[in-house]
Amino acid sequence: MSLTRRVALLSVAASLVTLLLKFGAYFLTNSVGLLSDAAESGVNLTAALIAFAAITIADRPADDNHSYGHDKAEYFSSGAEGALILVAAVTILYAAGQRIFNPVPVENIGIGALVAGIAS
Repeated sequence: MSLTRRVALLSVAASLVTLLLKFGAYFLTNSVGLLSDAAESGVNLTAALIAFAAITIADRPADDNHSYGHDKAEYFSSGAEGALILVAAVTILYAAGQRIFNPVPVENIGIGALVAGIAS
Protein backbone atom coordinates (compact mmCIF):
# COMPACT_ATOMS: atom_id res chain seq x y z
CA MET A 1 0.00 0.00 0.00
CA SER A 2 1.39 3.40 -0.97
CA LEU A 3 2.20 6.06 1.61
CA THR A 4 -0.58 8.27 0.20
CA ARG A 5 -3.15 5.51 0.66
CA ARG A 6 -1.93 4.81 4.20
CA VAL A 7 -2.26 8.49 5.09
CA ALA A 8 -5.76 8.58 3.57
CA LEU A 9 -6.71 5.49 5.57
CA LEU A 10 -5.40 7.13 8.75
CA SER A 11 -7.56 10.16 7.91
CA VAL A 12 -10.60 7.87 7.61
CA ALA A 13 -9.88 6.33 11.03
CA ALA A 14 -9.36 9.72 12.71
CA SER A 15 -12.53 11.09 11.11
CA LEU A 16 -14.54 8.09 12.31
CA VAL A 17 -13.36 8.46 15.91
CA THR A 18 -14.06 12.21 15.83
CA LEU A 19 -17.54 11.63 14.38
CA LEU A 20 -18.44 9.08 17.04
CA LEU A 21 -17.25 11.34 19.86
CA LYS A 22 -19.11 14.38 18.52
CA PHE A 23 -22.35 12.46 18.00
CA GLY A 24 -21.92 11.10 21.52
CA ALA A 25 -21.61 14.66 22.82
CA TYR A 26 -24.73 15.63 20.86
CA PHE A 27 -26.76 12.74 22.29
CA LEU A 28 -25.59 13.62 25.80
CA THR A 29 -26.47 17.30 25.52
CA ASN A 30 -29.21 17.54 22.88
CA SER A 31 -27.41 20.64 21.54
CA VAL A 32 -27.99 21.67 17.93
CA GLY A 33 -24.54 23.27 17.97
CA LEU A 34 -22.97 19.90 18.68
CA LEU A 35 -25.23 18.30 16.06
CA SER A 36 -23.87 20.82 13.57
CA ASP A 37 -20.32 19.95 14.60
CA ALA A 38 -21.07 16.23 14.27
CA ALA A 39 -22.61 16.76 10.82
CA GLU A 40 -19.44 18.54 9.73
CA SER A 41 -17.45 15.57 11.01
CA GLY A 42 -19.70 13.30 8.96
CA VAL A 43 -18.83 15.33 5.88
CA ASN A 44 -15.15 15.00 6.77
CA LEU A 45 -15.46 11.22 7.16
CA THR A 46 -17.26 10.83 3.85
CA ALA A 47 -14.74 13.10 2.15
CA ALA A 48 -11.90 11.00 3.57
CA LEU A 49 -13.55 7.82 2.27
CA ILE A 50 -14.04 9.37 -1.17
CA ALA A 51 -10.44 10.60 -1.17
CA PHE A 52 -9.21 7.13 -0.25
CA ALA A 53 -11.22 5.63 -3.12
CA ALA A 54 -9.99 8.30 -5.54
CA ILE A 55 -6.37 7.75 -4.51
CA THR A 56 -6.82 4.00 -4.92
CA ILE A 57 -8.15 4.53 -8.45
CA ALA A 58 -5.51 7.15 -9.28
CA ASP A 59 -2.75 4.71 -8.27
CA ARG A 60 -3.77 2.34 -11.06
CA PRO A 61 -1.39 2.26 -14.02
CA ALA A 62 -2.34 3.38 -17.51
CA ASP A 63 -4.41 0.94 -19.56
CA ASP A 64 -6.05 0.78 -23.00
CA ASN A 65 -8.91 3.08 -21.96
CA HIS A 66 -6.77 5.49 -19.92
CA SER A 67 -3.49 5.93 -21.76
CA TYR A 68 -2.31 8.65 -19.35
CA GLY A 69 -3.40 6.81 -16.21
CA HIS A 70 -6.19 7.42 -13.72
CA ASP A 71 -4.80 10.52 -11.98
CA LYS A 72 -7.85 12.66 -12.69
CA ALA A 73 -10.00 10.47 -10.43
CA GLU A 74 -8.84 12.60 -7.51
CA TYR A 75 -10.62 15.67 -8.93
CA PHE A 76 -14.02 14.03 -8.57
CA SER A 77 -13.61 13.83 -4.80
CA SER A 78 -13.67 17.64 -4.49
CA GLY A 79 -17.03 17.87 -6.29
CA ALA A 80 -18.50 15.17 -4.09
CA GLU A 81 -17.26 16.95 -0.96
CA GLY A 82 -18.92 20.18 -2.10
CA ALA A 83 -22.23 18.36 -2.51
CA LEU A 84 -21.87 16.82 0.96
CA ILE A 85 -21.26 20.24 2.50
CA LEU A 86 -24.46 21.49 0.87
CA VAL A 87 -26.47 18.54 2.24
CA ALA A 88 -25.01 19.08 5.72
CA ALA A 89 -25.85 22.80 5.59
CA VAL A 90 -29.48 22.12 4.66
CA THR A 91 -29.77 19.50 7.42
CA ILE A 92 -28.31 21.87 10.02
CA LEU A 93 -30.61 24.71 8.93
CA TYR A 94 -33.61 22.40 9.21
CA ALA A 95 -32.62 21.19 12.69
CA ALA A 96 -31.93 24.74 13.88
CA GLY A 97 -35.28 25.93 12.50
CA GLN A 98 -37.08 23.15 14.35
CA ARG A 99 -35.38 24.13 17.60
CA ILE A 100 -36.32 27.79 17.17
CA PHE A 101 -40.00 26.88 17.07
CA ASN A 102 -39.80 23.92 19.46
CA PRO A 103 -37.02 24.68 21.95
CA VAL A 104 -35.49 21.85 23.93
CA PRO A 105 -33.24 22.49 26.93
CA VAL A 106 -29.58 21.58 26.62
CA GLU A 107 -28.62 18.86 29.11
CA ASN A 108 -25.39 17.47 30.59
CA ILE A 109 -23.38 20.47 29.43
CA GLY A 110 -20.24 19.54 31.38
CA ILE A 111 -19.81 16.00 30.10
CA GLY A 112 -20.90 17.05 26.61
CA ALA A 113 -18.29 19.80 26.52
CA LEU A 114 -15.66 17.35 27.77
CA VAL A 115 -16.47 14.78 25.06
CA ALA A 116 -16.58 17.49 22.37
CA GLY A 117 -13.26 18.84 23.62
CA ILE A 118 -11.67 15.40 23.41
CA ALA A 119 -13.02 15.02 19.88
CA SER A 120 -11.43 18.30 18.87
